[in-house]
Amino acid sequence: MDQTSGVGETWWEYLNRVTDRASQVEIARAAGVDPASVSRWKLGKNTPSADRVIAVARHFGRNPVEALVVARYLEPQEVDASIELAASAAALTDDELITAVRRRLELARGMVASGASMGHD
Repeated sequence: MDQTSGVGETWWEYLNRVTDRASQVEIARAAGVDPASVSRWKLGKNTPSADRVIAVARHFGRNPVEALVVARYLEPQEVDASIELAASAAALTDDELITAVRRRLELARGMVASGASMGHD
């Protein structure tokens, strides 16, 4: 099975590079798997699950998204797309919440003034 990623590196090559050639036992500990699983990764017989990929990346101080691309869970072009995350109102500070409400009210006023419909989403 060919494990070459869109960036031209196999999962095992990536592991060797980012772990500075750590032992299979150390990689197994980082991933929370047994060393036999890591041996199968080395032989190209399989790839770790996405959660194990993330665990290894974090353990060795790498960006999990980078590791997910190399392990072929994500395509490189998907990483280039911007991501918009909506914060929960509960996570906002009082000032941030007031600012968000103020923006909504100003937008609503502008829509009413222009005669536009105020739909809810």
